[in-house]
Formats: sequence, C-alpha cells, structure tokens
Amino acid sequence: MKLINFSIIAATTAFLFSCKTHQNIEVKHHNEKTHSVVHWDYTGANDPTHWSNITDEYLTCAGNSQSPINIEKELSKKHTGHNNLQLNYAKSLLDILNNGHTEEFVISKGNSLVFNNKTYQLKQFHMHTLSEHTVNGDHFPLEIHFVNKAEDGTYAVLSILLKEGKKSLFLDKYLAKFPKTEGEYKSDEILDINSVIPNTEHYYHYKGSFTTPPCTEVVDWIILQDNPTASKKQLTILHDLMHDNYRPIQKLNDRVISFQ
Repeated sequence: MKLINFSIIAATTAFLFSCKTHQNIEVKHHNEKTHSVVHWDYTGANDPTHWSNITDEYLTCAGNSQSPINIEKELSKKHTGHNNLQLNYAKSLLDILNNGHTEEFVISKGNSLVFNNKTYQLKQFHMHTLSEHTVNGDHFPLEIHFVNKAEDGTYAVLSILLKEGKKSLFLDKYLAKFPKTEGEYKSDEILDINSVIPNTEHYYHYKGSFTTPPCTEVVDWIILQDNPTASKKQLTILHDLMHDNYRPIQKLNDRVISFQ
C-alpha cells in the first residue's frame, strides 16, 4: 500500500488556490473583459454615488483624481511639446462582448498606442451613452473608450466623443451584431480598427482614473477634439441596449487639462 503525503497535497492545493485567487483579482481590477465580482451598477443601491462604500476595494472611487471630468476649453492649457500621440492600430478578429454594463470589442494582440514615448497595448474598446466626459458642460450622445495598457500596469485611454448627424459607417456595419443580453458574438471577420478613429491631431489630455470600479487612478486620458457622427436611429438603438451607462462628472481638483 502506498503512503499518501498529506502535507504535499495540502501545499499543492494552497498553491493552486493562490494562483486562482490572484487571477481573479487581476481580472477584477483591470476590467478588461469581465465586470467585477462585487456588483456595482449605474442605478439603484449600488449606483456611482455608492461605489466607494460597496467594498474596500472600491475606496479609490472617492479619490482626488477621478474620471470623467468636464473639459472647459477656456481653462485648458496649450501643450508646449510636439504632438506625441502615435496610433499603431490595424486589424483584429471580430469579438463583441456584452458584459452587462457596455458593448465591448475585444481586440487581438498586435495593436498599440504610443504616448509620451511609452507604448501601450490596445486591449479593448467599449461604449457609453451618454458620454462620460463633457465639454463646457455639455454631454455628447455617445463616447467610445479605447483602453490601452503598458507593461508597468498604467493605462492610456483614447476617447472619442460622437455627435448626432450622418450615420456612422462603422456602427452601420456592426450594430446588428451587438449582443442584446450578456454574451459574446465572435467570428473570423476582420475588424478594421482605424475605421472607428477620426483625426487624432488635436486632443485634450489629463491624468485620471477608470470610470468604473475599482476607479484606479492610473490613466492618461486622451480625448480627441474631432467629433465623428452617428445617426439618431443608431444612437437610439445603442441607448436602448446600454441605457444610461455613464458615470457622473468628477471634481477636477488641482489637475491640469492640456490641449494639443
């Protein structure tokens, strides 16, 4: 009869549990593909006014460098350096995720953004209705966030504010494929990421946070000044899918908004 070494089994079990727990924390804090284990919402008892009280892990939601903010054009300061934004976006397999909070395009590897001489890998882009950021106090009907992550764990989020007007050719192509409930649509179809991107020459920049829990303050926000359009019908369909999935405006405090 073979003897069972219970100490080895116990140690192995503890190690595997530790790895699994670490993996869950990684997913929960980065919010790249799944929403947090701890429930939060945009309405009801767990709405944005209560995020910092839901769990200690969300305490940063009451921090001093939170996003989104209102951009006051007259108070923003001219960026004195050269245009230091470079997009290296190309193509991705089509992967659209409805995670219960937003419609998100999960991006294949090999797409990056360079800002202030630091390289960030594009992980996903997702949508908010209404816009989270405002300009001179006014919301836009739609905001798209391109979430890029650097090796040091910091992020650069490229934001596009869309206004009502002519239909969006990008939305015209993919809107019907958006999952209407939590779930995922995947195909071998190739997504041209640049088909979503307007002119990147002029933008606003400030230091901020994720706009969803845990609201970690590790984000360089790059908000493009060029505003592409989407039709009223397209915007209505998106709002019916996602409802008001935007966080209210946060205080700027002593931060500086620059423009290029």
